Amino acid sequence: MGAPNPLPPGIVRLERRALTLWPRIDPAALRRCRDDPDRMTALIERRTSLSADAIRALLLMPEVTDEDARTWFG
Repeated sequence: MGAPNPLPPGIVRLERRALTLWPRIDPAALRRCRDDPDRMTALIERRTSLSADAIRALLLMPEVTDEDARTWFG
C-alpha cells in the first residue's frame, strides 16, 4: 500500500469535490483513483470538454470558507 498523495493545505478531499462538480462521474471509479489528482483528471477528461489543466485547477483550488465568501460577496 503506497503513501497517501500529499495535497496542499486547504484542499478538500478530491473525490467529494469531483462528485460535486461532475455529479454523473462514477463514484467507484473515483474511489479507485485514491485522491490522485492526475488519475482523477484523466478519468474526468474523458467525460467532459474541459482541458486537463482546467480540470486539475478546479480539483486543486483552495477551499473557500464562509468568511471568505462573506468578504468577497458581501
